[in-house]
Amino acid sequence: MGVGYDSTSHPALVDRVLAARRDPEVVVLEGAHALKHALRFDADIEVVVSPDPRALLRLLGELAPDVVEEVADRVVELTTSAWRQVAPRELPSPALALARRPRWTQVDVLAAAGRVLALEHPRHLGNLGACVRVAAAAGAGGVLTLGDGDPWHPTAVRAAAGLHLALPVARADTLPVTDRPVVGLDARGRALHGEPLPGDAVVVVGTERAGLSPTMKGRVDELRAIEMRPGVSSLNLATAVAVALYADRCHAQ
Repeated sequence: MGVGYDSTSHPALVDRVLAARRDPEVVVLEGAHALKHALRFDADIEVVVSPDPRALLRLLGELAPDVVEEVADRVVELTTSAWRQVAPRELPSPALALARRPRWTQVDVLAAAGRVLALEHPRHLGNLGACVRVAAAAGAGGVLTLGDGDPWHPTAVRAAAGLHLALPVARADTLPVTDRPVVGLDARGRALHGEPLPGDAVVVVGTERAGLSPTMKGRVDELRAIEMRPGVSSLNLATAVAVALYADRCHAQ
């Protein structure tokens, strides 16, 4: 099993995986869920490594039989010591893969069909990744992070379970000029569920603590508020994104 590697090449393969963690052109996918999602969305997978390929293929047979054959063609078995080098922390399942990172830019995100999610200065990489996962599930066109936060940081990729490969994800310093309607989530806005969001909207979500910046509030075309019980001041970032991107389901019923 495996493409381009054999049982004698563990040192070279370990070096390759360790170098990939520092390579901005490569995405390191950790766990079976990230691997299955990446394959379902046509990721360019270089190699899959596992300390127990048979256990991995059995697990995928239960979770995602559609990708078993592809994984079987790529997986390389690592010794326990080699696995500990490439996966220094406990992974949820015995799989780690290298994929080529798509060269998406802010232009690609804003050119995508459907609504686009923009996250203003996200602070928590795990929440950032969870937002990518929600956006992919909800059928958003893409995700743009504004500020210094790297949406392709390994922690964010891990939290997104490989779904960075399902839609354009990129970073920009500020929200680019766009012809799309820009809708910001803010407690002072009109009710989110009062009417559908524009189908091509850029939906901008701020931080959990501060919300949208004053500058961003000056950029948006309208503010919409998630209706909440009095006394509740905010939601987790990924939860707020889920409410916003799935709001139209209420209108469809």
